[in-house]
Order: sequence, then C-alpha cells, then structure tokens
Amino acid sequence: MSWVAHDVEPYVIVRHLGGRVSFLAVLIGSWSPDLVTKWMVYGVTTGISYHTDDPFEFHRGWPGVGPLHSPVFGIAMAIAVLLIFRSHPWAWGLLIGQWAHAFSDTMDSNGVMLLFPFTETRTSVDAWTYAAEHGRTLDTAAYFSSPGLLWDCFWVGMTLVRWRVLSAAYFRDTVLPADPVWGWTGRYLPPQALLVLYRAAFFYGTGRLVAWVLWAHVLNSYEFDFTWGGPGWVKDLE
Repeated sequence: MSWVAHDVEPYVIVRHLGGRVSFLAVLIGSWSPDLVTKWMVYGVTTGISYHTDDPFEFHRGWPGVGPLHSPVFGIAMAIAVLLIFRSHPWAWGLLIGQWAHAFSDTMDSNGVMLLFPFTETRTSVDAWTYAAEHGRTLDTAAYFSSPGLLWDCFWVGMTLVRWRVLSAAYFRDTVLPADPVWGWTGRYLPPQALLVLYRAAFFYGTGRLVAWVLWAHVLNSYEFDFTWGGPGWVKDLE
C-alpha cells in the first residue's frame, strides 16, 4: 500500500502525457482500488461495526476485493467508459491511474494479483511490511518508519521537480482543455475554485505525509527502519 503516492503520482503522469489523458480520470483510477474498500480493512463504527477479520487477505486476495488491485480491473473500467461515454482521455486515464496504483502496491509485503484471473498468486517486491492487520495506527507507524516513507517522498519530490504541473497556467492550458468535466464544473464554480480542486490531491497527500511523520516520530517514538522489508519491529508484534 501507499499512503501518499496514490495522491501525487497522477500529477507526474499527466506532466508526461499532457492533454492526452484526463487528470481527473488518472486520479480516480489511482484511488479506485481503495475507494470503497479500505474502510473495511481498518473497520468503521456507525452504530454498527463494519470490519474484516483478515485484512491481509480481504484487501488483496480472492475471495475478497483483491481483483480491484489487479490490472484487469483497470482494463474493465477503461472498456466500460469507452462503451458508455466514448471518451478516450477518460478510458486511458482510468487505466493508467489504476495500473499505477496496482504496480505501486507490489512494493509491500502483501503484493497484488497481477495476473488475476489466471492465477491468484500475488507479486510482491517486499520493500516494506504491510501491517494493516495490526490496525490503522500501527499500520501508519510502520509505513512511515519504513522504505514506504522514502517511496512517498520520491513521488512528492518528482512532482515538485515538475512544479509547473501545479501552476495555474498549466491547469488552464493543458489540464482543463483535456476534460469537458472541468467545463461542466466551471458552470457552478469560479476558475480559482477549479484550480484549488485540481491542486487538492497534491496538498492533501503531502499534508498527510508531514502530519503522519510528526505523529509517528515526534508525538510518538516509533523507530525508523529503512532496511529492505522493514520495519523489523512489526514482525515482533506477530
């Protein structure tokens, strides 16, 4: 999993592809595997408690919602959009965004079923430890103490190096013309509000990175462990 990269990867992708894809589609595609399922991993209580007893298997396995992390899900979304809306920028955007999410999640110890439905075997680079089964706080602490933190910083840095992708001029000249959804939204919101919405995922992601690092290592005293497969202290909890 990634706590921040899924929010900022779309800016780097769109910077390279320009107006050939919809930024909104790439962003939604990047969020799509977790969009309606992640709350079940940690559990939520709204009068009734909803949770899964085995987050490790539920989130990435089968049976479970693991197929949402497989490239075939991105292909299915792209085909559906082409058939219904005939929009190539949205079809390609959803596909690329979902694939970026799927391949990013091969970095953790849980991995994803890249070749589903042909096999349920998960591909994992095992760069850091997936710790969702220990709950949200420990999962957060583990991720922001591990190479996962470096992974998120890499993508934030990649976006900042290409800072023009966040500029008003880039949004006006490249992002907005590529997607009629912005024009429709512009009927109800001023241009400044559209620019804020465009930049929101980047500032949300970077803000979350800073906040969680401060929580884990200033307000609390979790140990950094940037060794491959870290942090090692998660394994001591098992």
